[in-house]
Amino acid sequence: MQSGTRARSAGSSPSAVKAPAAGEQLEARVSQLWFWEGFYSRYGVNLQRHYQTPLTITDLDLFAFDFSPQLSMAKYIGEVKSGTGKNAAKPLDRIVWLRGLRELVGADAAELTIATGVTDHIRALGRSLEVSTQNVTDFERRETDAVGPLVDLGSHGVKSLVLERQVRNTCRQQQDLERAFWFLRGEVFFLEPFLAIKQLIELLRRITQLWTPRLQDDEALAIRWLAAESVSLLTLNLVAATGTSLTLSRENWDALVAERLAEGSVPMHQMRKLSDSIDKFVGGILAASNVAPEIRTEAIGAFLPEPPDYAESLAELCWRFKSDAPVARALPRQMDLLIFERLVHRRDLSGPPVSRMGLDRESAARMRRLVAAFLRGCDASFDALEKALTGPVGNASDESQKKSEQQSPSGL
Repeated sequence: MQSGTRARSAGSSPSAVKAPAAGEQLEARVSQLWFWEGFYSRYGVNLQRHYQTPLTITDLDLFAFDFSPQLSMAKYIGEVKSGTGKNAAKPLDRIVWLRGLRELVGADAAELTIATGVTDHIRALGRSLEVSTQNVTDFERRETDAVGPLVDLGSHGVKSLVLERQVRNTCRQQQDLERAFWFLRGEVFFLEPFLAIKQLIELLRRITQLWTPRLQDDEALAIRWLAAESVSLLTLNLVAATGTSLTLSRENWDALVAERLAEGSVPMHQMRKLSDSIDKFVGGILAASNVAPEIRTEAIGAFLPEPPDYAESLAELCWRFKSDAPVARALPRQMDLLIFERLVHRRDLSGPPVSRMGLDRESAARMRRLVAAFLRGCDASFDALEKALTGPVGNASDESQKKSEQQSPSGL
């Protein structure tokens, strides 16, 4: 991430961000609603960079995830249409569209939010296709009930949308940062959990190398945002990976983690076949060259991929998640809210958001410390990130601040 710097054009400013359109603001608000209704949610997830081919639809307006008590993951998609003119989208057309899109990305359900034309008949047709349908009035009623005053917190809300645009403008100045941004806004959502974990850890390692408190304001904000999004999505995928451990013994789980981390994008059974073929070929050459038998033995399996150095600690982390599945189930949303508030917005949480999300519970704090320790062991963390993950929350944070002020006459 240190190469590929682009020269800024004269007069350009990463901080200058065009105001989001009304439809984009509504997407951000619906995503915020989904979050406070209990989902891990994102808006504007890029599709084209994943499928690497031109598509009529460039992104998913909404993409969300939820975990069962057994930590199996369900996926949800949504579409938002705010237009009301003559050429505005028709509800039935969008329902059929969403049904096909749901199949494409493997989602379990879908929801359409549209400004006009939602009749009881349309709702019934949507239900028959497993697409729930609402108009903007329905949405606003839900927003009042579920979100209330908890707007623009964490990674959600219109203000976070504007901030994300600012970060995107900054990332455009460096090719590696731009690749990282679009990976986090698209490709990572379509990777299986273990491959996503590997790539997110590698990204956090590179971000850690870039981090310094002396960065310019725009660059510092971009690095903080990339780190927060990476940790948030890493936590989501850690819990998703844990869901595959529930029926396994510890020994079998450790073996599975090592295998899945070693295989990359090519399944391990295919890699074994390839490795066996290479072993036979190399073994024949060594035998024909009269190489000593012990050397030929050592060469066996040389081309079989090895898991990364953190495989054992990852298996242990997920096993601890498994031992307290109800807490692990809530961890991705908790982490998403806390890491963005502290690392990106640089403010702490207290009051209703803390109690509503259970952030002040010791069990939740313990899991955050486990994630922080894992990242530290991977060389994928820096001081500001570590503090964001491990600092006390809520009443514990207030007590810590009072104690600090009592110990320092200046209160600093």
